[in-house]
Amino acid sequence: MEVLVRDIIKKAEEKLKEAGVVDFAVDSWLLAEFVFKINRTGFYMDPMMTVPKERADKYMELVGIRASKIPLQHITGSQEFMGLDFKVNEDVLIPRQDTELLVENAITYIKSVKGNVDVLDMCTGSGCIAISIDRLCENAKVTAVDFSEKALVVAKENNALNKADVTFFQSDLFENVEKQYDVIVSNPPYIKTEEIESLMDEVRIHEPMMALDGDCDGLKFYKKIAKEGRQYLRSNGIIFFEIGYDQGQTVPAILEGNGYKDIKVYKDLSGNDRVVTAGKE
Repeated sequence: MEVLVRDIIKKAEEKLKEAGVVDFAVDSWLLAEFVFKINRTGFYMDPMMTVPKERADKYMELVGIRASKIPLQHITGSQEFMGLDFKVNEDVLIPRQDTELLVENAITYIKSVKGNVDVLDMCTGSGCIAISIDRLCENAKVTAVDFSEKALVVAKENNALNKADVTFFQSDLFENVEKQYDVIVSNPPYIKTEEIESLMDEVRIHEPMMALDGDCDGLKFYKKIAKEGRQYLRSNGIIFFEIGYDQGQTVPAILEGNGYKDIKVYKDLSGNDRVVTAGKE
């Protein structure tokens, strides 16, 4: 027995919408791509496309899982970032488009430097930042650390998956870091503890709390990385931070208070402050 793809996708949309999934139309289509191995071009060229009922049943099974607020990326097991594919699970933060601005700024700087550039990615998680920089900058030698050993397992798998050459090791911030770097890049936990309960279920329940919670003011890790990072950053080195939309003044103030110079704030596509860069004299 065959089932019309357009009918089953419409059914999925209705189920996800009813469950309160914000991106119900997008997610129903992405799950269809994942299960049916189709693309939009082929689908639009063949609006009467059908799939076997058992595949349709499998699709609706996954739709049911998504309706329970399990993140789409945990169902498919991957997320695209900077044109690369990354494995994700409940042990790492799902790579987000906003973070691409952080990587793009770091890459622009690294490529402008003559010779090799030693890069440290602090709080690496899935490894998406470190691996993207390694793959897209021929002159970058990248090291990445994380406190979570489970996250590092995923990061190392992504390193192999993307044929990158990043060095990973476990460290509570700079505890096990032994050398200086030209660039420190970080997307640390920056959500205020009191705001965590207001996050979407997909994030609040299914993503690692240690990758989200930035303490009562959301600034705990910026303070520590800015202060401790100075001794691990070479003269004229640059630090790159991703920040929350409301941290465009507080994080620069932390950097200024720790003696950094040339502090700049960059906005994302939504017009929110998203990246801060600063240099060490």
